[in-house]
Amino acid sequence: MDEESGVSTFPIEGSTSDIPVEHLLSLSRTANEKAVEISRAETNYDDMPEYRKKLLVKKNSYTHFASIYFIRYTELSRIIRSKWKDCEAKHVNKILNVKPDELCYLVGTVYMEMQNKPNILAELSRNNWEPAPVLKEKYCSPMDEFWLDDDSGRIKIVGDRLKEEIIVSGIIMSVLGKENSQGEFEVSDIFIAGLPEQIYPMIRMDIDGDDDKYVALISGLNIDTSDVSETRLQIMLEYFTGELGCFPEQQNISSKIARIIIAGNSLATVKMVPDERKQKKYGYDNSLYDAEPLNKLDNFLEKLCSLLPVHIMPGQNDPADSTLPQQPILSNLLPKAGKNPNFHSATNPYWCKFDDVTFLGTSGQNVDDIYKYIEIEDRLILAERTLHWRHMAPTAPDTLWCYPFKDVDPFIIDQMPHVYFIGNQKEFATKLVKGVDQQCTRIILLPSFAESGIVAFLNLNNLKCHTTYFPSTFF
Repeated sequence: MDEESGVSTFPIEGSTSDIPVEHLLSLSRTANEKAVEISRAETNYDDMPEYRKKLLVKKNSYTHFASIYFIRYTELSRIIRSKWKDCEAKHVNKILNVKPDELCYLVGTVYMEMQNKPNILAELSRNNWEPAPVLKEKYCSPMDEFWLDDDSGRIKIVGDRLKEEIIVSGIIMSVLGKENSQGEFEVSDIFIAGLPEQIYPMIRMDIDGDDDKYVALISGLNIDTSDVSETRLQIMLEYFTGELGCFPEQQNISSKIARIIIAGNSLATVKMVPDERKQKKYGYDNSLYDAEPLNKLDNFLEKLCSLLPVHIMPGQNDPADSTLPQQPILSNLLPKAGKNPNFHSATNPYWCKFDDVTFLGTSGQNVDDIYKYIEIEDRLILAERTLHWRHMAPTAPDTLWCYPFKDVDPFIIDQMPHVYFIGNQKEFATKLVKGVDQQCTRIILLPSFAESGIVAFLNLNNLKCHTTYFPSTFF
């Protein structure tokens, strides 16, 4: 077992199963055989109401975003200031009070001026006949400028030290330096909040035993009107039931899967199909809305929930408001699965706890947006930086839509989770992050299941993670 990567050799190493799925398919039970009945592992579930309350949005008339920035600054700046307690430099608590050529440190909110970043004011001022600007995959360019804000004003920050740090709009950061003759603050050092404390018990990474319990992590089912994905879903379903093959080992593996988390994009992107026929006066028009993908998802979840608890988070393509935090998918939209007590509709982001293991996950929009701000291609590094920033979505509300919270910033990470998963990424990746106080977090990037056929399994006893691949055809 590679302790750093966390890839387990039981039952799978990397993406290749010790018991190949193709071989299990050839040994699947026939129609005359009875269904496999297995005794499944169970876990205690805590929906962590202290976080769920923050993420559930209440209807109100508040429409300003100043408060969410103020709360973010207030909570995180206090932590950052404590890191300078042994520093001889002067702390200037108001940016506008900075004096030229005086060594000092400031704490503020970063704002990045970027030419390629969407600008709502430019959109409103654009003439109707002018073509809309083409959005680039990355916002960053050599012309980008860095600014530091607080409640008194803003100052431009410069220096080579900024190029050594991963910086995006919205993070709370402290800078050490001096103001030059041009009124710019030349930065010589940078501090951020750093990894938070881990409240719940530490996980022993060296434990292996017969009482292992696994949580299956999936994202990007991308169910649509075609039949392409149904085979892969069926193979995965039989894997969870233990019906995929007649090995006792396979049934033993399936019995250890205690829960499933689906991290967004359960439905594929809606494609509009023009219909020249007269539109219906009552009911819905098939050219505008097709209920078949949602019905397929409902049928699939009904079968899955009959086996074990399923926690489903909304994603960008799912029937939920795209503004973060996304609210739980209404059970009325999934009438069959919604009636099952094993069905748990969650928010995005999602905090929960299984036994003594704390999970934090998103459907991927936060990392996707951070990715646009910098040239780094490794999204695993970006996910790790959100832990060091103690904020999972710093670019909200600048370029990532979120609700205008008045009294709370629900994206602040005030404790270190044991597992931090990001859905709908380009490829699978995992890393174990350890802090100076022995806190540790298993970061997992989940690829689209519809495209990759990959499901990740997290061992609750030791945070080891492995994947298995499900083919899209039976043969």
